[in-house]
Amino acid sequence: MKKVLILIFKIAIWLIVILFVAGFARTWQMDRDPLQAEFRAGTVPSPALNGPYRGSVPGYSVSWLGKKMTAPDNAGINVFSDGDRYPFATSVGPGLRDMDIQVLKIQYDVPGNPWWLRLVLDEMVQVGLGKYLGKVNVRIVPGLPFTIGYFRLEK
Repeated sequence: MKKVLILIFKIAIWLIVILFVAGFARTWQMDRDPLQAEFRAGTVPSPALNGPYRGSVPGYSVSWLGKKMTAPDNAGINVFSDGDRYPFATSVGPGLRDMDIQVLKIQYDVPGNPWWLRLVLDEMVQVGLGKYLGKVNVRIVPGLPFTIGYFRLEK
C-alpha cells in the first residue's frame, strides 16, 4: 500500500511539472504571437458591449459562436452551436499580464460554472469599430497566470 501511495504521489508531481512547463511554453508562444501586439494596442471597449457578438478563434474551427453581453448587468453568456452556456461577469481593470493597459475582464468564477472554468479569465480590448480581440488566461497559481490563446468578437 505504501509503494502505491508513493507511486501516485510521484505521478501527481510529474503531472504538475508537465502542466507548468506546458503553461510557461504556451504563454511564451502567445507573448510572441502578432496578436499580442494587436492586443496591447487595443483599448477598453467603448461603448460598453451589449447584445450578441459573433466569435471566432484564429486558426481553429470550434463550436463556440460568440458571446451575448448584457452591459447594464455587467454580465453575459457564451453562445455555442448547441445552445448558450457558461455565464460570466464583466468589469474593467488592468490586464492580468498586461498590467499597464485597461481591459474588459470576463470572469467565469460565477455560480453554476464548472470548477475548471472558474480558473479562466478572458480579457478583451477593442481593435476597430465593432471589432474586439480577446485573450484567454488560466489562473492555476495565484500571481502566475498562463495565456493559452486569443479569440475575436465582432458586432
